[in-house]
Amino acid sequence: PHGPKGPQGRARARRRKRSMWRLAPVPVPALALLLLLLLHLDAVDSSDGFEGLDSLAEACSAFDAHAPRVVIGCWQILERHADEEEAVRTLSAYAAAGFTTFDTADIYGRSEAVLGKLRSAGVEPVVHTKFVTGEEGEGAARAVNERSRRALGGVPELVAFHWWDNEDPRFVQAAHHLTTLRDEGKLGQVAACNFDLPHLKAMVAAGVPVVSNQVQYSLLDRRPENGMVAYARKHGIRLATFGVVAGGLLSDTWLEKPAPSREQLSTVSQRMYFSPLNRWTGGDWGLFQKLLRTLRGLADKHGNTSVANVASAWVLRQLGADGGWVILGVRDTKHLAEHSALLGVELDDEDEAAIRAVLAEGHPPKGCIWSHERGLA
Repeated sequence: PHGPKGPQGRARARRRKRSMWRLAPVPVPALALLLLLLLHLDAVDSSDGFEGLDSLAEACSAFDAHAPRVVIGCWQILERHADEEEAVRTLSAYAAAGFTTFDTADIYGRSEAVLGKLRSAGVEPVVHTKFVTGEEGEGAARAVNERSRRALGGVPELVAFHWWDNEDPRFVQAAHHLTTLRDEGKLGQVAACNFDLPHLKAMVAAGVPVVSNQVQYSLLDRRPENGMVAYARKHGIRLATFGVVAGGLLSDTWLEKPAPSREQLSTVSQRMYFSPLNRWTGGDWGLFQKLLRTLRGLADKHGNTSVANVASAWVLRQLGADGGWVILGVRDTKHLAEHSALLGVELDDEDEAAIRAVLAEGHPPKGCIWSHERGLA
């Protein structure tokens, strides 16, 4: 998935519920650094002259001309088959339609290798990949970066940093290694993946030039609205949003359909996003249907587009013109025409009010980024 959020990732997170301030194996200097950073988080918001904000502003400004609005996700590009040539043809079709930025990760199986084959086929992709680790040593960062560059056949334009255990304060040390690799020309920009607000602030305070944070954000999961959207907007950090159509749950497919059993949820994504659906509805499938009917009405209003496009357009509206992008996962070209029409869907204030009225009937978002998955909310 877009970040380590599958069953194995959740299991690993549960295994790692430990005390915030354990002293081993965390080096004392690292622990002291985290304490210092957390004590000065308010200063990060208020001091424009803070060194961390200066480096952040410089990085975000340099990224302005390259920030996309739609990124094609490659996590599941080989989910339905193992034919890498077919996957290359799928991504080539998307590139020909103007979608040239692709999201991947070293941990997404052969995904990076497929993008390398795409490059060999004559398409020059813009690649956003990841560094997923629980190790603070520079060697781990260098090893993953080398594997990524070898598989991709080039330097990734952006590398998002995911740290398995937010209770382990060594994440700042690990993130700084990406800055070193950036300065060596081995990656383009440094980003974050699934960081909650306190830990994102800590990285910024430490001078890590984070240009984006990859987060789950949709009509069914609005946790970024609990501070992350406002903070990112204030400091020019883009939000790279995944799960915007909830694995296809936010689509015409489920309109006027009965509630499914777990066995009827046909993909890993659908099973995963069914959880935030239930957190919002409290198990009221009728409320979800009301939301789909509202989206269908707006889809008709905006040129008979799809429910999924309205859901995606809603996220883009929340981000604003320069606040980030949506990641649309693909397995084939089935939704290419639909995706191509997305940027033509512009919701207005009346549309927003209609959607918010339905959302208000359910439970408000609770917690911060990935808090529920980490057992914190």
